[in-house]
Amino acid sequence: MIGRLRPPRAVMALVAAISFAGCGGGASPPPAALAPNVDALPSLVQSLKSRDPAARTRAAVAISRMGPEAREAIPALTAALKDRDVAVRASAAHALGKIGPDARSALSELQALSKQAPLRDVVTASIQAIGE
Repeated sequence: MIGRLRPPRAVMALVAAISFAGCGGGASPPPAALAPNVDALPSLVQSLKSRDPAARTRAAVAISRMGPEAREAIPALTAALKDRDVAVRASAAHALGKIGPDARSALSELQALSKQAPLRDVVTASIQAIGE
């Protein structure tokens, strides 16, 4: 029988699965293909408002891959920390951590979110990445 994952691991497993989707075998893409497409940022920010939680989660994951280049998405990601869906909240927190110190404006919301057991690990890592 497969044991049930505890909530923090379940959220991290979900974020990891989404982050690494499509990273299977085969030849590695050229470095230019791995560069973040900052031109897509406005549409990704718009996708954070989608009715579909999976679309919102995918948008936050895609934004996280842009790192500090996605600083324009900080307000939208901060708003996503209050999403009904735990995967969206986790992905938004992760993305803010990947943006780094520029996301300091989200620290109070992240600290409030760190009290939610299923999100504690990802939020704590994001707070550390942003730097308190």
